[in-house]
Amino acid sequence: MFKIAYIELKQNFRSAFNVQWRGLAGLAFMVMAMAAIQYDEQVAPELARLNDGFSHVATDFSKKLASFTL
Repeated sequence: MFKIAYIELKQNFRSAFNVQWRGLAGLAFMVMAMAAIQYDEQVAPELARLNDGFSHVATDFSKKLASFTL
């Protein structure tokens, strides 16, 4: 009798924790999705602009270096 009650109690705890972990996983997914959207909208354009600036500087430097003859 006690063994059956123990098994039933253990199964109830497992199902309760299972629901809790699913909720936490869903919440984590939502947070990551919102962070990805914010990155695409705000951070990525600024990084692209910065990368273009470095690219132009490197191109100008390589042209000046190529025009320099020994």
